[in-house]
Amino acid sequence: MPDKILIVDDDIGVAALCNRVLMSAGYTVEVANRPHDALRLLREQRYDLILLDIRLPEINGFELLQLARERDPEVAIVIITGHGTIDTVVEALQHGAEGLVRKPFESGAELVQAVRQALMKSRQAREAARSRALRPLFEVSQVLLSEVDPERLNKLIVASVQGQFGTSCVGLYVFDPDADSDDVALQLVASQGFPDGFPAVAGAGPEAGLPGRSVAWSLPLWVTIEMPGSPAILRDLKGVKVRSALCAPLMRRGQPTGAIMVGRSVAAGTFREGDLELLTILAGQAAVAMENAEYIRQLGNSQEQLVQAEKLAALGRLVGSISHEVNNPLQAIQNCLHLSWHMGLPEEKRKEYHDLAMGEVQRLILTVRQMLDFYRPTAADYVPINLNTLLDETLALAAKALNDNHVEVKKEYAESLPPAPAVGNNLKQVFLNLLLNAGEAMPHGGQLILRTSLALDGVQPMVTVQVTDTGPGIEPEHLPKLFEPFYTTKSQGTGLGLAVSYGIVQAHGGWIKVSSTPGNTTFTVSLPLEKPE
Repeated sequence: MPDKILIVDDDIGVAALCNRVLMSAGYTVEVANRPHDALRLLREQRYDLILLDIRLPEINGFELLQLARERDPEVAIVIITGHGTIDTVVEALQHGAEGLVRKPFESGAELVQAVRQALMKSRQAREAARSRALRPLFEVSQVLLSEVDPERLNKLIVASVQGQFGTSCVGLYVFDPDADSDDVALQLVASQGFPDGFPAVAGAGPEAGLPGRSVAWSLPLWVTIEMPGSPAILRDLKGVKVRSALCAPLMRRGQPTGAIMVGRSVAAGTFREGDLELLTILAGQAAVAMENAEYIRQLGNSQEQLVQAEKLAALGRLVGSISHEVNNPLQAIQNCLHLSWHMGLPEEKRKEYHDLAMGEVQRLILTVRQMLDFYRPTAADYVPINLNTLLDETLALAAKALNDNHVEVKKEYAESLPPAPAVGNNLKQVFLNLLLNAGEAMPHGGQLILRTSLALDGVQPMVTVQVTDTGPGIEPEHLPKLFEPFYTTKSQGTGLGLAVSYGIVQAHGGWIKVSSTPGNTTFTVSLPLEKPE
């Protein structure tokens, strides 16, 4: 697309000559013989270069240059003058002109050369400005993608956008999921710098305010109160004393999900075309960050559901092995109560039967509480936990299954093991899964060894638990996939136990690994002594 040039000169003959020369060189050209006509054209459209006479009626050429630069700081300016003194050249440079041509021209080539050089200088300046902006944009992207809490992310997006535009006011709109009508679809979720009265809700149609129109068209928009446009947009801007505004839609998979609006007051001046490009990039980064936060939130919910599903599956495995832990106390209680009601029984013997029954009741209560604690969803409350004690509690739950398989349990606990910050019930699920897996690996008997120790992982102290069985071992081709969801080597099983265990240990800031040879398989769980972030 050819560069667009505006010629501003009250000398009709000179203006016509410049027009003819530049059009012959392939440029698109418009002419204004009066300053007010030039200002009108500048309000209506954008030009790449202005060819400007200094001596104009009503407005000095340098004053017009300043007004043009306020509207578009990136437009190139070439001064044409018949009074080309040194002072004129210096003043032109001070006002930021890219070139100066004296009238009359010796040839049209002189004018074309000056225009080409000015356009080249302008492009180089724009490219340099964009390059300088790349690093801050990269840093903004890193900051936004590191935040996953939606409310904090919304505020961070607004603060980041405002930081890029200086004193501008910023508003972040997203679709309101609770809206009953398409006329009220966008809700202001975060803002900074806007005065009281800025709309908290916006429509989402072509006749709505700036955010609604940007979303409806899926296009970035740039308006000022001097431009003709939608009454709704102008009303919103004037109502909060905003002179110029930009708005860019937030796009997700080709569909708009909201918008970012940036405004400047009358005193702060107007935006330029490069600002609209910058806001479009920031809106893209914000949309990716918001999608990332939503994905992580859904992933967290899915992981929690996965944990609960595996807990239910493991609880089903426990029911058979723990049923005797309920039936035996009930039988003992029944017998004690039956015997205690015999006539002529000494009071001392009756009390003995009652005490035995009470002991069995307490045993039942403890067993049921352990089962409920295992199943019940828990908040991530990290408390100091002694892993030796936690292993003993978990071993009590798996004791029946291990005894049925004639598995001998050997404990090699480290003395004075420091407590590790952990969510007890979640860790109990990890160790219960490892113990039951070890028991199933030795259906005809074997030895299960539980070791605890304090070790260093680099410079970080870690509490380590090892669960070793003397079963047949795990085939080497299975080892890399053991912690993948739905991968199992059993004829029956969900394939989720080790995957969920891996996630729980990782959430504690630790790690879990496995080593196996024929006759020896060891799962090692290491946990830090400091609470994970």
